[in-house]
Amino acid sequence: MNLDGLDLPADADVYLCGSLPFMRSLRTQLLQDGIPARGIRYEVFGPDLWLAHVEG
Repeated sequence: MNLDGLDLPADADVYLCGSLPFMRSLRTQLLQDGIPARGIRYEVFGPDLWLAHVEG
């Protein structure tokens, strides 16, 4: 996903949900575009990482 051309205000609150690679990419772009880290919220969407340990 490319955020080029998206005009976000500097005080925007941004909410991300998705896989870690997806969110890392978007977070990097947001930070480069001047959105402060305190304005970026996220929730990881993916497999339960503890499940493999319990079953293993």
